[in-house]
Order: sequence, then C-alpha cells, then structure tokens
Amino acid sequence: MLLAMTGVMFAQIIWRYLLQSPLVWSEELALLLMVWMTFLGSALMLERKEHVAIDLLVEWLPPALNRATQIVGALVVLAFNLALTYGALLIVETAKESIMPGLKISSAWQYMGVLIGGGLLVLVSIEALLRALRGAAATQEKRS
Repeated sequence: MLLAMTGVMFAQIIWRYLLQSPLVWSEELALLLMVWMTFLGSALMLERKEHVAIDLLVEWLPPALNRATQIVGALVVLAFNLALTYGALLIVETAKESIMPGLKISSAWQYMGVLIGGGLLVLVSIEALLRALRGAAATQEKRS
C-alpha cells in the first residue's frame, strides 16, 4: 500500500507540474490507501507487540501485581478498540451515501479501513486479554 501510495503521489506531481493536467483522483486514493495501511498495520503491530510501550515499571513489580497490571492494560486496550470499531461502524453507515468526487466511489470505503482494522484490533486485544488471564491463572496455580 505504501508503494502504491508513493506511486500515486509521484504520478500526481508529474501530471500536475510537467504535463499541466492534474489528476483529480490521486489525492483521494492516496488518503484511502493511507487510512487502510494505518489501521491494518496497527492491528499487525499490536499482534506482534511492536507498539510503543514503556514497561520498565511493570517489570519491577512483584509477579502478582505484574499480572494484574497486564490484565488491566489488556482491558483498557480492548475497551478503546471496541469504542474505535463502534465509532467506525457509525461513520461507515453515515458516509455510505456520500460519493468521493475524484474516485466516484462511496466515501464509506475510506472508513471501512478503520472498521476492518478496528475489528482486527479487537480480536488481537481479546487474544492478549486471554493470554494475560491465563498467565494470572498459571501464577495462582504455582502458588497452590
């Protein structure tokens, strides 16, 4: 998607400044690709644990508090991703009748990237929460 977005913007520069005939669809397509790339990539990064995190203090906590912090963190991330996905669903419903003038497609396509990426983020968040809960259960079993 990044390569396509770069190509579209390069073509826009060539057509606008060298050929004196700007492409009417290029900016919309680049924006559409950027939104999709951002939210699909965000889900992938969350799954790989590549998002920015400052976990130095959490690592210093005793194991029981560490697990509790992981569970609370997973719940907060899940709540945020659910809110993001629900908001995206509302926007997709609102934008489906609107047409992007350059591409001649529904504006909902732009927000579908947020909806699909948000759905993937929710799935990854649920997986992280289950992993944290299993870790907490394993810690309690070791104590018994």
